[in-house]
This record gives sequence, C-alpha cells and structure tokens, in this order.
Amino acid sequence: MNRLRPRISHLSLALLNLACLSALASTAGVGHAPHALGPDDDTYVFMGRCPSGAVYRLVAYDKEAQGLKQSYYDYEGPAGKGTVKTKTAPRVMMSRVCLALAEIAGDE
Repeated sequence: MNRLRPRISHLSLALLNLACLSALASTAGVGHAPHALGPDDDTYVFMGRCPSGAVYRLVAYDKEAQGLKQSYYDYEGPAGKGTVKTKTAPRVMMSRVCLALAEIAGDE
C-alpha cells in the first residue's frame, strides 16, 4: 500500500502540472484588439514563425496615393525588412518573407 501512495501522488502532480501548462499555453501571447476588426478596418498585423523557425511580421494596410486606395505591406523576416505595394494575399507574402533569399517585389 505504501508503494501505491507515492505513485498516486506523483501522478496527481503530473496531471496538475499538465493542466497548468495547458492553461498557460492557451493564453500565452493572446492580445485583445481594442475593437473588433471588420470590413472597414484597413490595417492588419500578421506575426508568426516560418517553417524554418524564424520569426516574421507583416503589417497589411491601405493607403491613399494618387487619389486611389492602394494596398501595402511592411514586412520583416528572413527575406529582410521593408515596404512593398502589392495586392498579394497575406499567406503568399508570408511564404515570400520566410525565404531568406527571396526578392520581395511590388505589383509595379
């Protein structure tokens, strides 16, 4: 019986640690936007890790230039850091920014 008691104690501690880690992992890095994003918003931030493990950051926004609303990205990742005018989808931009030797070119 004495052998069973330490195993149960270790098992309960392991389960408690697992539950705490799970709760921390689910809330870690979660930020709250000051307001809900909708179709009228024109700035979006995308951050994450590339398949290589490197960190990337994209900021997609619209800016009025020459009387027209145009799409831009500020990017930072393995491909470098900069700004580009393009209508490319965020997923495609992420894959480009994650390539160390990629040339990030605009629509022009």
